[in-house]
Amino acid sequence: MSTHHQDEHIRVLIADDDEYILQAYREAFSDTESTQEMRALDALAAELFESSHVADDEPHFDVVACSQGNDAIDLAKRAANDGQPFDVVILDVRMPPGIDGVEAGCQIRDLDPDVEIVFVTGFSDMPLEELQRRVPPPIRLHYFNKPLSFSQLAHDVASFVREH
Repeated sequence: MSTHHQDEHIRVLIADDDEYILQAYREAFSDTESTQEMRALDALAAELFESSHVADDEPHFDVVACSQGNDAIDLAKRAANDGQPFDVVILDVRMPPGIDGVEAGCQIRDLDPDVEIVFVTGFSDMPLEELQRRVPPPIRLHYFNKPLSFSQLAHDVASFVREH
């Protein structure tokens, strides 16, 4: 079970074959943009729910990015062997010419059954039920369609980690 405090970092591995998309992830997970977005969302939630509590434990992300599924598997193995596994792995479902994100997710899940895996795709040919069957458990599996809001995804990733 992952527990993060104010001074801890959320370790995120991202694999996508599109360099433009990888750059958008890097920007969204940088402390400056994602922290500002999250503060604004927390303040809005506090106002909507008439709460005076605004979270002050803003996440800090350590992001490692690659462009292929095999690279993601290698990075996840190294991180696990070093005793610093990733908290979240974000995988594009399609990453030609190598293995796809689903196969990479299966292998990464075998390395670390507790990691949160997020699949992102521009195609809807892989039903969520199929992903849940291939990469259990469903409670640690998330699915987003492109186009997506990268800053919202950063906020969601922090929530996934805090919940578990």
